[in-house]
Amino acid sequence: MARRNRIGSISLAVAAAGAVGARVGLAIGPFAGETWLHVVAAGFEAAVVGGLADWFAVTALFRHPLGLPIPHTAIIPNRREKIIESIVSMVQNEWLSPDVIGSRLARIAPSALLLEWLEEPSHVARLGGPMRDLLRALGRTVNEPEVHDLIERTIRHQLRDLPSDQTVARLLARAVKSDSADAIVQSVALSLANLADRPQTAEELEWWIQRSAEKLRESGKRMVPFFLRRQVVQRKIVDAACAYASSELRLAARDAEHPLRRAALSTLGRFAERLAAGDPQASLQVARARAALVESVELRPVIVEGVHRLQQQLDRELADPHGPLSTFLDRQMREGIVRVLSDPARRETFDHWVRTTAIDLLQKNHHQIGLTVRENLEALETGALVQQIEDRVGGDLQFVRLNGAVVGGLIGLLLAVLRVLFER
Repeated sequence: MARRNRIGSISLAVAAAGAVGARVGLAIGPFAGETWLHVVAAGFEAAVVGGLADWFAVTALFRHPLGLPIPHTAIIPNRREKIIESIVSMVQNEWLSPDVIGSRLARIAPSALLLEWLEEPSHVARLGGPMRDLLRALGRTVNEPEVHDLIERTIRHQLRDLPSDQTVARLLARAVKSDSADAIVQSVALSLANLADRPQTAEELEWWIQRSAEKLRESGKRMVPFFLRRQVVQRKIVDAACAYASSELRLAARDAEHPLRRAALSTLGRFAERLAAGDPQASLQVARARAALVESVELRPVIVEGVHRLQQQLDRELADPHGPLSTFLDRQMREGIVRVLSDPARRETFDHWVRTTAIDLLQKNHHQIGLTVRENLEALETGALVQQIEDRVGGDLQFVRLNGAVVGGLIGLLLAVLRVLFER
């Protein structure tokens, strides 16, 4: 750029040196008075005039030549507002008009651009972030009372619609005879054994024994409450009962022929047979259990606690962008978009929607383009604006000065030759 900026000055200096040299040669050199040297001198002098004229014109665009306030110079600083207005109008209404942008959008396939963009994992993660934030915000709404009411109504409705007696009988019979029955009984037995081993279970049993002793004492009994109220006795009874229960339950879990295990399956099987045969007592027991379950079960605390825990777990999972749930959602989102856009008809529909939406937004907010250009230009000081324009076009304007010197010189040569010819 620096070399290009010196081209105009170099051409003017060459023209001036040529003019001075030619005039000196005419005056004192061996070619003094030669016609051809007059022609050369005229050409160089015309080149100086052309170079000076174009230097003045180029300089006058950006500043006052030689600092002199000559009228119609420093055009860009003096006409700053009009230039900005012209640039804004040109960009907004010509270069980036709605028709121009709409024509460009018609040649673009947004679906292809989206699919190409989704090939980069970081882009998928960037798109998944707002979606996870939205899901976290929606997840917090499950703690609202209205949601709790909905869940409770749904559960109670499902409880009222429990299967009929025949269906329950078939389910029980199938469950007892299935291979999974042993696994279920084993799991229940182990769970009960673990319950018996818990220190809290022992504490609760001791409390129950203490309470029973108090009741017996209040009813007038003396001997039994006396022994039951002793802490050592309570501990011995509880430890023995818990140890025996845990041992027998674990044996039942391991041994498929254990009496307790066989008794449980046999009892369920006989109840299923009675229910299938239409035994009124069995049907009455099922009806009572269903009614008791529907009417007496206290669902609200369980629902509130369960929903709260679910919301907290969901929030923690979604907060981790690299967690299993976030990774699953990102993968499903990408695969879902790719699957939808793999259909040509859906792809065309998507492209049409993007184009029409973009054009609608553009038409409503097209003035923002001009405002953006105007704000950026007006934020520049006049000197900075002039400097930016000069940095971008000043080098090319130096060729205007070069051309002025060359064209001026050629015209000067032509006029000198014509004068010589006509004087003869």
